[in-house]
Amino acid sequence: KKMADASSPASNQSTMASQILTTLGAGSGIDIHKMAQDLTDVERMPKEAQINESITETNAQISAYGLVTYQLGILKTAFEGINDASEMSTSTSTSTNSTAVNFSSLDGTAQEGSYDVTVSALANGQQSKSSEYASKTTSLNSGTGFDLLLAIGPTGGSTTTKTISVTTDTPQGVVNAINATDHGVTATLVDTGTAGTNYRIILSGKSGANNAFTVSTTATGDTSTAGPNLGFSSSIAAQYTIAFANADATGATANQDLTFSFGGKTATIDLYNETSSSARYTGLSDSNLLTEINAQLDAQGIGFTASVSSDNSGFTFTQDAAAAVSSAPTATLDGSALTVTQARAGVNNTMQTATDSVFTFNGLSITRSSNTIDDVVTGAVLSLNQVAATPVRLNISKDTSTLQTKIEDLVTEYNNFNGLMAELGSNNTDEDNEMMGALRRDSATVRYVQNQLRTAILADSSTTSGAITGLRDIGIEMDKSGNLVFDADDYKTAITGNYQQVVTMLTANTDNHSLYATDAKGLAQDIATKLDDLTDSDSVLLTRNTTAEDQVKVYEEDLAALEKRYEAVYDRYLAQFTAMETMMESMNGTKDYLEGQLESLSKAYDHD
Repeated sequence: KKMADASSPASNQSTMASQILTTLGAGSGIDIHKMAQDLTDVERMPKEAQINESITETNAQISAYGLVTYQLGILKTAFEGINDASEMSTSTSTSTNSTAVNFSSLDGTAQEGSYDVTVSALANGQQSKSSEYASKTTSLNSGTGFDLLLAIGPTGGSTTTKTISVTTDTPQGVVNAINATDHGVTATLVDTGTAGTNYRIILSGKSGANNAFTVSTTATGDTSTAGPNLGFSSSIAAQYTIAFANADATGATANQDLTFSFGGKTATIDLYNETSSSARYTGLSDSNLLTEINAQLDAQGIGFTASVSSDNSGFTFTQDAAAAVSSAPTATLDGSALTVTQARAGVNNTMQTATDSVFTFNGLSITRSSNTIDDVVTGAVLSLNQVAATPVRLNISKDTSTLQTKIEDLVTEYNNFNGLMAELGSNNTDEDNEMMGALRRDSATVRYVQNQLRTAILADSSTTSGAITGLRDIGIEMDKSGNLVFDADDYKTAITGNYQQVVTMLTANTDNHSLYATDAKGLAQDIATKLDDLTDSDSVLLTRNTTAEDQVKVYEEDLAALEKRYEAVYDRYLAQFTAMETMMESMNGTKDYLEGQLESLSKAYDHD
C-alpha cells in the first residue's frame, strides 16, 4: 500500500519538495517515492501477512464451529424422530363400511387387531332458533338491555346457569353478547330470505346430552323480572280435530273403516265386526274405540295421540313431539274424506336436540358425548359417521419398517458428523477444501465434543427394558474409526422378539417429549438432551465461537495499528531521501559553478 498520503505539516513539506526536485530532474534522479515505499513494504508486508493469515485461520475456526453446531442439530432432530412411542411404527387401518365407521387417526402405538362396531345413535349438539325479526337492529326490549340466562345440562337433570349481559337489545346485540363468552354455545344471525320477518338467531351447542341448554331472560340484575321472550324455548304440539258422531260408530256397516294419515303413514280402525255382523263400538264414550285408535296410531308410528274433543263433537289428534307441520294430516270415514281442522299450529324452535352417540365395540355397549372417540383403542381415533345396525369390521395393522429407516438415517448422520470432525481436526491442509484442519489449533474442543457424543451413544438408556438396554442391542455398534455400523440382521432379531422392549428403551413408552418434560425418558431423548447441551447458549462451542470472533476484532485492530505505524516509517524514509536529494542538488549547483569558473579561466588562458 502506498504511504505517500501522510498528513503532518513536515511530511507535506518534504513530499512537496521531493516532488519539485523530481519534476525538475534535479537531485540524484532516483525515484525516492518508490524507494521509500519499497523499503517500507519490506518491513511491513511480512507482519501484515502474518496478521491476515491469523484472521483467515480464525474465520475458518468460526465457520467450523458453525458447521459442527449445524451437524449436531441434524443429529438432534434425528434422535428426536425416535423419542416418542408413537413414532416407532406406522399404523394403517381398513373398514368394511368406512362411510359409517372408520379410524380417522392412528399413531405408532395403535394396537393391532380387528374390531366390530355397530352404531345405534350419533352424538349431536343442540340447535335452537329464536322468534323471527324484521331486521338485525329490531329492538327486543324497548331499547333497554337485559340478562340472558343460559342453563346448560341434561334434560331433566342438574344444570349450570350462566348469565350473559346483553347491553344492545337487538338480534345482532344478542349474537355479539353470546359469542363474547365461552360457555360452549355459539350464536349466528341468519337471514331466512322471507320478506318482512326474515332474521332468526341460531344457537348451537356442543355435542352430547349433557350439553343441552335452555334460554330465558330477565331484567338486568333482577332475576325476579322477566325479560323479552326470544322464542328459543318455544314448543307447541300441533292439534287437529275431526267430527265424529255416536251414529258413525253404532251405524257402521260391513267394511266400514276410520283412517287417519300423516307423513305417508295411515292408521286404520275397523268399525264393523264381521264375525258378529254388528258395529264394534257404541260411540264416542266407548273407551275401547279410543284405545283402538291410539293403538293403531302407535303401530304405524304416526306421532299423534287421540282424545275425545272437549265438546264431544269428535276426536282431537295431538302431536307427540312438538314440531311445525308443513303438510296437514287427512282422515276418511267409510272411504269418504273427513274435514280435518287445525286447532293449534305446531311450533318447536329446537331444531336439533343434544344427544350422545351410542355404539357397541366388540359387543360392549358404549355411550359418548362425541362421534370422535379416542379412548377405546390406544393410539387410534374412532369416528362414527352414520348409524350402522350391521357390524362394521375395522382392522389395524402395524409396519415397523419405519423405525428401521429412521435408525439407518440416524447412523448415516452420525457418521457424517464423525467425518466432519476428523476433517476439521486434521493436521493436514487441502487447497481445494478450505475447512480442512480448520480446528487443528483447537483440538481440545474437537476431542471434547466427540467424547461427549460417543459416551451418550454408547450409554444405557435411562429407561431400560429387559435385555434391551442400549443401541448395541438393536444392531448398532461403533468401529475403530468411531463410525457407527448398523447390522440389519441383529436389528430384525431384536424387533421380532422384543419390539415393545425396544420401544421402551428408546422412548420410555411416552409421547410428546421435550427438553423440559419431567416424564421418564428413553435413550433417544437422553442423547437429544446431550446434543442440546453441546449447542446451547453456554456450551463450549458457543463460548469458543465468541472467543474467536473477539480475536478477529483484535487482529483487525492490530492491522489498523500496523498501517498507522508504517505510514510514519514511510514518512521518515521519504524525509531522509528528500534531504539527500536537496543536498545532491546543492552539490550539483556547486559543481556547475566550479565547472563554469574553470571553463572561464581556461578560455582566458587560451586568449593569452
